[in-house]
Amino acid sequence: MIEAASAILDEEGYPAFTVRRIAGKAGVKPQLLHYYFRSMEELVVIVFQRSCASYFQMHDEALSSPRPLRALWKLNCDLPEARRVLEYVALAKIYPALRAEMRAAGMRFRALQIEAIETVCAQRGITHPPMNAPALAALMSAVARNIVIEGNVSMTAAHDDVRAFMDQVLAAYEPRQPVNP
Repeated sequence: MIEAASAILDEEGYPAFTVRRIAGKAGVKPQLLHYYFRSMEELVVIVFQRSCASYFQMHDEALSSPRPLRALWKLNCDLPEARRVLEYVALAKIYPALRAEMRAAGMRFRALQIEAIETVCAQRGITHPPMNAPALAALMSAVARNIVIEGNVSMTAAHDDVRAFMDQVLAAYEPRQPVNP
């Protein structure tokens, strides 16, 4: 049922996130969905938590790479579940528990990103970065999110320019080539 709910979000979007549609996709009676989940809010939170766990794994892999900021930037621009993120945002307007879960996950991600930027600065001896770690983390996230959102509607004007700009920003923290020890 959780997989069916995820598929509904991916294929049809939040308007189709209903008991009947999810039960139909899962091949079960709607009553069974109510038996396992007290509410649609509980179900959507569980679906989000599963997506989050997958993203946390990819996020951790990016942050443990030789050039974590570039890996994080690439991950956020090419987010495998980008379409579903937009659906979660829409559903968060309806379900307060999802909104709270999204806020908590976002804060955890942001804290990890800030820590990674600070670590990169410390390792590279950058004492006066062009922007502080919280600002860079927010900028990377916001720009990547905008590229993903616009890409979903095939609006890609200036994306190459923005990517080149972000490459220049990241070059101040991480060289384009791996650092030789």
